[in-house]
Amino acid sequence: MNISLNWLTDLLDLGPVGGVPPADQLGEFFTRIGLNCEGITKTDADVVFDLEVTSNRPDLLGHLGVARELAAATGATFTPAAIPELPTTGRIEEFTRVDVECPKLCPRYTARVIRGVTVKPSPSWLVERLEAVGLRSVNNVVDVTNYVLMEYSQPLHSFDCDKLADGRIVVRRGRDGETLTSIDETECRLTGDMCIIADAERPVAIAGVMGGLSTEVTGETTNVLIESAQFDPLTTRRTSRALGILSESNYRFERGVDPVAVETASRRACQLILDVAGGDLAGGLCDVWAEPFAAPEVILRPARCSALLGLDVPAERQAELLGRLDLSPRSDDGRIVCSIPPHRADLRREADLIEEVARLVGYDDIPVASGVRHAVPAAGRTQHVRRIVARTLAAAGFDEAVTFSFVDADEAVLFGFDAHVRVDPTVRRTNNVLRPTLLPSLLSACKTNQNAGNEDLRLYELAAVFPPHSGGLDEAGLPDERTDVALVTTGTLRSLRGAVEVLVEAVAPSARLEVRPTEITGLAAGGEVLLDGAPVGIIGRASGAVLDYYGLVQPVTCATVALGPLMRAAELIRTYQPLPSYPAVERDLSLVVDESVTWQELSAAITAVEQPLRVGLDYVTAYRGKPIAAGRKSVTVRLSYRSDESTLRGEQVDEQVAAVTDALSKTLSAELRA
Repeated sequence: MNISLNWLTDLLDLGPVGGVPPADQLGEFFTRIGLNCEGITKTDADVVFDLEVTSNRPDLLGHLGVARELAAATGATFTPAAIPELPTTGRIEEFTRVDVECPKLCPRYTARVIRGVTVKPSPSWLVERLEAVGLRSVNNVVDVTNYVLMEYSQPLHSFDCDKLADGRIVVRRGRDGETLTSIDETECRLTGDMCIIADAERPVAIAGVMGGLSTEVTGETTNVLIESAQFDPLTTRRTSRALGILSESNYRFERGVDPVAVETASRRACQLILDVAGGDLAGGLCDVWAEPFAAPEVILRPARCSALLGLDVPAERQAELLGRLDLSPRSDDGRIVCSIPPHRADLRREADLIEEVARLVGYDDIPVASGVRHAVPAAGRTQHVRRIVARTLAAAGFDEAVTFSFVDADEAVLFGFDAHVRVDPTVRRTNNVLRPTLLPSLLSACKTNQNAGNEDLRLYELAAVFPPHSGGLDEAGLPDERTDVALVTTGTLRSLRGAVEVLVEAVAPSARLEVRPTEITGLAAGGEVLLDGAPVGIIGRASGAVLDYYGLVQPVTCATVALGPLMRAAELIRTYQPLPSYPAVERDLSLVVDESVTWQELSAAITAVEQPLRVGLDYVTAYRGKPIAAGRKSVTVRLSYRSDESTLRGEQVDEQVAAVTDALSKTLSAELRA
């Protein structure tokens, strides 16, 4: 925001600020009171300050607001330009009528009419003021509206009144199919989500954004209608982004304007137009106001203010500072009750008032302690499990990825999710759907690595996902929200399953992990991951359609596991077991079984044989081919046995192995391979 020193000195008597001439160190003073000065430009005639104005202070987007702030900080007298009683001719009802059909999008709309103006170049003083703050001169009428914009932070618009059908103003929603050419010659396609200004026949302006070319003020204009209004900030922002039009007006309307100053700024504009363009002002005002302003009250506890600042500020001093800000403080049973003026809509709670006291006292006067005490609570169950997951997967060779929580709708569909929570496409056209699974994010990361020449990939992410509930979205239109851990790798499916098994073993060693083959959208050779019989995730190879979508050259295997069930099964306190005193004895068995027998069935059948001495069961390999008969396969398993009392003899192990082979022969028709 460019602020002219000459303009400021018209509004208040700065004099020395803190004993320092304002032209030399006013920029530093701005920063001390919360208005960061990003640059100072000096010319022969003026000094211009480039101030960073936060989005919650739209009142500082005009010279009046900055002057009011300086007056509060320095005690200087604030004297805004006086607006005298203006002479009028006729009544405004003779020339125009205003109808507001969407009061939520336009809480207040005012209009005044000036007839018989002479549109011509602006006087030098007006041109110089506008050029100082970065605006070019157009003509005297348009320049006045821009001048008031930079003075009051209230956007205005001037219409050629004779070009308005029936002289009417209708504030309404746009209609699908309507179009408008804006003043900057942008062809705008209007929708029902937009607030527009129309006459009796057609749209003539985009509310809060920009006027239309068909009704702009030109050298032939003699009668003008001055618009000063308040528009809904969110609607203005969406409309501006949808049409790709940015202006000084929408910048202010998006942040909010003073609803009371709407009328004052209109009178100020009429005063200046009469001065520089002549004409006759119609008496009265078209003013459609949905709900007149009622000042809210906010209570400040002086003791709380001093405690929060760490600085003893007497209650009288607090009230005096708040009074400088036009908050009309009054005492009520030891509290300070403030009436919030319309230009300070950012003051909503006690903490806001305390911040104002801190700014005016001076941040430099707030004491700084030599140290900061911060109690660090012990890590909870969630933190412990997260640390175990991260440590285990890092040890398994996986790198952690941190990705964005939004994906494209097409990516969600790839994995079978149709019910999405999405951002308005006019605000964000891509990556605008809350991800229902982590796999799209990780596969995008795989593509990024592939482009960088990294081919051996092992990535995992532990983050929130937003899948639909079992019946879709809930009554509020929201999905489920949970935390998943997902893994992708260019390695084999077997190695990925091993990583999942290691992960579950590290977190919940007593939990039973299974994989049940099933059709999974987006995966080939996929399966459902079960924890103690309940589904908790999926595993499989990415399908060809998924690989093609992301442009991945190598096969990628994927897995997801919900953290919630894993956390509930977690065993964070482990039981101590002494190191074994005697060695284990291992035996490899090559078992010939039917092709349909899965490892899960085979291992379950072995586990069903109760053998206290058995301490391990591992898969070794599988073989198909001669001399194995067709429809059969040889699966090699490794059995481990150990006694805590003595070294096992061969005969003892043989008895254990024989019990296993006898049981498998009966349950699975298994044979020992010769």
